[in-house]
Amino acid sequence: MICGFEPEKGKRVDALGTSMTTFEPFETGVEVQGQAVLSVVAGVPSAFESKAYDLLAAEGIEDPRPDAWYSQSSYLNAYRRIVDEIGENTLQRIAQSTPENAEWPSSVDGPVAALESIDDAYQQNHRGGDVGSYDVVDVDGRRATVRCRTPYPCAFDEELVEATVELFSDDYPTTTEIGATCRSDGGEECTYRVEW
Repeated sequence: MICGFEPEKGKRVDALGTSMTTFEPFETGVEVQGQAVLSVVAGVPSAFESKAYDLLAAEGIEDPRPDAWYSQSSYLNAYRRIVDEIGENTLQRIAQSTPENAEWPSSVDGPVAALESIDDAYQQNHRGGDVGSYDVVDVDGRRATVRCRTPYPCAFDEELVEATVELFSDDYPTTTEIGATCRSDGGEECTYRVEW
């Protein structure tokens, strides 16, 4: 179990057994751009790439194209199955590969600018309703606080924040969940402090 996530159930579970379902869109009708779908495939070990494509196809996403749009519900179902069938570490691998595979604007010149651009990229890759957000809510020198409100697992969001800073910093970052609420406790968001 990573960060309290039970992939076979698609739920985050805290120490008391309280759970909050992940992999469920906030609204029906939300879509995900193909580039985001393909980033999941890029994050799985190469030996499982064809398996990831098969699981996407089983949810109606066949031969995903970067510029096409797909149902977020179908995408999240496939994503959950990828984690279930390929393994829990897949969440971390996908999150780590996301910043590496992203096309960053030339204005992104360091960790803070990179963190601030996560939400821009997220919004560009999702449409059709409430998709959630990534918000940098505080910056203090080599430390930032990021609030994540998405239907993706907390372990993914936490690793995405850390991997983004790592890509734009010479130092290895550390990330700590610090929010008063967490999706694993039934909250709507998780808050992370990342230091580098």
